[in-house]
Amino acid sequence: MTLFVHAADIHLDSPLKGLYQDESAPDAEEIRSAARAAFDKLVDLVLSEGAPLLIIAGDLYDGGWKDFSTGLYFASRMRKLAEEGVRVAVVRGNHDAENRMTKSLVMPENVKIFSSRKPETWILEDLNMALHGQSYPRRDVTENLALDYPEPVPGMLNIGILHCLISGAEGHLPYAPCTSDQLAAKGYDYWALGHVHELAVVRKTPPIVYPGCIQGRHIRETGEKGCALVEREEDGLSVEFVPLDVLRWMAVETDAAGAESVDRVVSIFGDVFEGRIADLDGRLCCARVKITGCCPVHGRLLADPDTVVANIKAMAAEVSGGRAWIEKVEIRTAPEIDLAQLAESDTPQGELLRYMGEIESCENPFELLNADFSSLKAKLAGTDVSVPEDDAAQLLRDARDILLTMLADMESREERS
Repeated sequence: MTLFVHAADIHLDSPLKGLYQDESAPDAEEIRSAARAAFDKLVDLVLSEGAPLLIIAGDLYDGGWKDFSTGLYFASRMRKLAEEGVRVAVVRGNHDAENRMTKSLVMPENVKIFSSRKPETWILEDLNMALHGQSYPRRDVTENLALDYPEPVPGMLNIGILHCLISGAEGHLPYAPCTSDQLAAKGYDYWALGHVHELAVVRKTPPIVYPGCIQGRHIRETGEKGCALVEREEDGLSVEFVPLDVLRWMAVETDAAGAESVDRVVSIFGDVFEGRIADLDGRLCCARVKITGCCPVHGRLLADPDTVVANIKAMAAEVSGGRAWIEKVEIRTAPEIDLAQLAESDTPQGELLRYMGEIESCENPFELLNADFSSLKAKLAGTDVSVPEDDAAQLLRDARDILLTMLADMESREERS
């Protein structure tokens, strides 16, 4: 028996970062409407499962609106649920607290938005449920809200709804910080959490659950995104994750070990990528590609990255039927030679390696080389591109490998002439 659906971090109408300016990205309108499409799937799931309750544990919105269209869209979907008798419980999170318009928009009667002044309890007698929650009064809530949540209502299924950061979770701001032990000690039957964008069952008894966001918004939010479907079983509550995302972000690593040409690297990538997207069920896909492995073509990959990227993008479009594209290509291959042994040789390559080694050992190699990035920085101002001065070692290694390839090409031409 389905008791309720638990979702969080909807971020309605949030832009998907890094895509709108990408000419290789397919169907701009489908990308732009991804958050709404995922929310529509959430509403459809609630109705198809016959769930009497939808819980949204914070960050329904994505900060301020330019107009009321986002709120009106949400209200229209709530009326659709109201027609089937579905109640909706919402706590406002840190992003919601930034939006002043939400406080002036009237919601349908089936929607309960919890107070931001103090925790309160919503009793649903017909469902034998007691829902406890508190909205954020402001964006930066640093106090432990859970400590003031009320005692459970005897004889009812008690659900705590909280937008918070459990101690130990990483990658999110420490809003409403608390521990799983503090939540479990409340005696509730289920904790519906929000704020962390990855699915996480923090505790099984009682279930303390982050369902994650319903739609990834950028490359740091990879993998399936969706909600938690909670059912009653003989031995308690069961939690099932249901994917809802309509656009999937993924990281794709391609081992190009032994590849002797750019074409071979691209072919290897195509095989890997085709396997990765096989189970996307028609979803759009955006991927960051990392090419690794020791290979003879390493230097050429570094020397002409634009050709590599163009061919990788073309291959992604081909194997996906135009439903996938590439956000970024990182070349992290290595030369298929023993650099230490080569550095000891009496050859131009050996002399180059010894010189580069001396530079790398300096505290500030860019100063030694009289490298001035001020002009380049000025040209890049206002763009998303930065000069990676803090990764001098990697830049020097890339330059070394390009030079080694150039020397090898010069020797090859001399041998043929």
